[in-house]
Amino acid sequence: MKKQLLLLASWALTVAVGAQTKSGFDDITLSNNSVKNGSGAAVSGKFNSGNVEFPNTYQTNYGGFWSDGWAYSNVKNDTNGTFNNLFAAYANSGANNSSKYAVGQQASVMRIIGVDAGDTVKGMYITNGTYPALTVKNGDAFSKKFGGVNGTDADFLVLIIKAWKNGVKSLDSVNFYLADYRSVSNALDYIVKDWTWVDLTALGAVDSLEFIMNSSDKGQFGINTPLFFCVDDVVTKNDTADFENLSLAANKFWSKPNTSTRANYQSGNAIFPSRFSVSSFGDYWSGGFAISNKIDLQLDSGIVGYNKIYNAVVAQGADSTKNYAVAQQDARIVLTGNAAGKQVEGVYVTNSNYAYLSMKWGDGFARKFNDTDYFKLNIIGFKNGVSTDTVIFYLAQNGNIVNTWTWIDLKPLGNVDSVLFRLASSDVGQFGMNTPGFFAIDEFTTRDAFVGLSTIKNNLNASVYPNPTEGKFNLSVAGKSNTVLITVYNVMGKEILKQTIFNNSWVDIGDLANGVYFVMIEDKNQSTTVRVLKH
Repeated sequence: MKKQLLLLASWALTVAVGAQTKSGFDDITLSNNSVKNGSGAAVSGKFNSGNVEFPNTYQTNYGGFWSDGWAYSNVKNDTNGTFNNLFAAYANSGANNSSKYAVGQQASVMRIIGVDAGDTVKGMYITNGTYPALTVKNGDAFSKKFGGVNGTDADFLVLIIKAWKNGVKSLDSVNFYLADYRSVSNALDYIVKDWTWVDLTALGAVDSLEFIMNSSDKGQFGINTPLFFCVDDVVTKNDTADFENLSLAANKFWSKPNTSTRANYQSGNAIFPSRFSVSSFGDYWSGGFAISNKIDLQLDSGIVGYNKIYNAVVAQGADSTKNYAVAQQDARIVLTGNAAGKQVEGVYVTNSNYAYLSMKWGDGFARKFNDTDYFKLNIIGFKNGVSTDTVIFYLAQNGNIVNTWTWIDLKPLGNVDSVLFRLASSDVGQFGMNTPGFFAIDEFTTRDAFVGLSTIKNNLNASVYPNPTEGKFNLSVAGKSNTVLITVYNVMGKEILKQTIFNNSWVDIGDLANGVYFVMIEDKNQSTTVRVLKH
């Protein structure tokens, strides 16, 4: 049966012997007043049409952007020549008056799949995107107007289609000029606007195609011309990729994989997984842990907002450190290295600013807490997928809302390989818990090699006096006339002092800071631990 430990504050009452590792998060690089929430990793996806696969990569940092591969679109706009109109075909429709088409960029790769893999691709329709076409036509802050001031510059924008099979690139390629101003006669200069069929049978048998762009307009950092293009009706031997099978509302585009990217932050001997979701309705931190040093108190302002989820209510880490972790519902810590399968010493916990303010003032979804409300954190230990025990900590109870770092003893969980955090609240609505499901942790402390006091016979009868003490105490073990080994630990289980002394002699801890200490007294296979308060 699980032991349910009701905690508003917890002091370690036993001591573990062995090396100790803290996950304090200050070993994770983080600039001032910022956060890491898993959004720095690229999200890789794809879409299929016919017997063709179109890979896609979306970067979730810097606000999020389509960084590689393909997007698909039915946007109609042939007048806006800016980056905001990146997904529009200059032809203002798909090929053969269809609605959808694909947008590619520099070094995009198209994979032939199914029964057509390794066979000849007949061809496809290609045209310009509105953004690069109008940039070529008019110029912009980064790119020149093709032809130059006098219209005589021999400019060009070319799409080079290269063939691959079994990982080997063919020497053959097909070039298609999206814009060509190289003719002696300006009257022959052109920018492709209509869908144009490009025959690819000359490439022979392929399993993928690579699209490389080149331009005459180059600067210090490479090509200045926007490197985007559009394709439609990719015809393989047995099928056609026309993109009409793909879901899309009118005049919209798709460039974000509807998948999640995962990041693992490691601090000490613990891994803190984070999940960041990318979707058509917005990108957001969707699970696990975020690493933060955000500072934003405003505890009495009554301003409650989702933008405060990354702020600990204390506005700094435990023990005045800088970084801490913010967690949400069902976040799980995975123990690694020497700590895996051992006992966990404990962790500091406090409220997030968002949850604290919501409970204190109420918001559009959650009510203001009263004396009967509670916000509970269940900390559940697991080993080999089986729950070991649970420690309960109340983030709010009996009218009190936690706004300081509080040490939680996790040794009752026993030997574990992971720790799960599950929240519960008295404020529950139609869709579940109304209270914002966020909290903060710091100084998650593991034992690399743990030997608990339960493994040693605790039959020494020892006493100390005076206790409390201002610096010195006398240690006496009943029935003993020889020496004993003493080890002094602080409340975090850190070894402060270790020495052999004669029974019934004085121990000096005057140089230690005021606080609670634990003195382990050992004699062969016998031991006991005494709590000492220095003030």
